[in-house]
Parts: sequence; C-alpha cells; structure tokens
Amino acid sequence: MTAEAKMWEKPISHGEILKKIWKNLDLGMLDRKHPFHSPTFASIDENSPSLRVVILRRFWRKPPQLAFHTHLGSPKIAQIQANPNVYWLFYHPQEKLQVRIKGTAEIHTSGELHEEQWLSTELFSRRCYVGKPPTQSSKTPTSGLPENLINREPTREESEQGKANFVVITSTIEEIDCLEMNVRGHRRSLFTWNNGELETKWLTP
Repeated sequence: MTAEAKMWEKPISHGEILKKIWKNLDLGMLDRKHPFHSPTFASIDENSPSLRVVILRRFWRKPPQLAFHTHLGSPKIAQIQANPNVYWLFYHPQEKLQVRIKGTAEIHTSGELHEEQWLSTELFSRRCYVGKPPTQSSKTPTSGLPENLINREPTREESEQGKANFVVITSTIEEIDCLEMNVRGHRRSLFTWNNGELETKWLTP
C-alpha cells in the first residue's frame, strides 16, 4: 500500500484539514512559485460572474482574511462597490487540493494597511499603477505602461506617481469548501464562520 493510500485510511479531523489549508495559504502568500500564490478571484458584474487571476498578497488567520492589490481603474472596483460578495478559488495540482473561499470584500485606497502594502511593493511592480487603467481600448497591442518605463524599473520618485492608483482589496473568509481528490474516493469538507464561531461539516464530493 502506498503512503498516500495509508494516509487516506487514517481518521482525520476538520482541524487537521483546516491546518493544511492555512499552511498552503501561508506558503501562497510567501512563495511566488507556490500554487496558492495566484488564485482565481470572482466578483459580480451586474448579474454575471467576473473572474480573473490575482496574486495573494496577505493572509490573516485571526480573523481569517485574504488580500490582493489592484489598480483603481480596474472594473472589479465598481463591481465590488455594487456587490461586495466574492469568491476565491485555489488549486494545488500536486496535492490535488481544491479550496473555494466565500467572503465579503473591502476596498482600501488609504490608511495603515494601504501604506504598509505600498511600501512593501517592489519598484518594478509599481509600474502597473503608473500606467493606464486595465481594459482601456487600444488600436494596437499595448502594455499600458508609459513609454519611458517599458524597459526599465522606475525610480522611487517616479513610482510614487502610481500610489494614487494603488488599491488593496481585502476579503473576509466566511466559508471554505475544501475538496481533496484521491483515486480511492474524494473527500469534501465545509467550514463556516458565523459571528466568529467556526462550524464544520462533511459533504459528499
């Protein structure tokens, strides 16, 4: 019997599964090569879902929250303002682990968290916020970056021009639907936070 098969036969608690989810979110925040580093984030565009890949920038366990960065001119800003209900999708191909997270998003254009995240953003990454807003029409393929920054990193002074366009989106973690895939049978668990209290249950995959 393989090590994986033996692991699957051992009894497991919701606490152990949640610990594994937290570990992967921690690693996703810290390691750009980790599968959880670039999840799919979904918001509501009027009556339709709108999805895109984002970069996980922060993860807090207490209270559980996630965060990423975006441009003030991004369509997702207006979508979240109209409807703050959002979903995240994480997938780890080696562990065959799918994690879907439901939450409520909040937009930060100033304040302590905004300042902290701006200061931690590399100069090369700040170019995105100096450039044009996403989804603007163009007659030719374009990066949206200023011509003088296409092939180089901005100076710190130049990068500060983008601060007004820099936005931090945080999202509560209100529900986690976790699917662990295995040839011997999948396992699915649900974690729900109600007024700070965690409720757990098993689901059919």
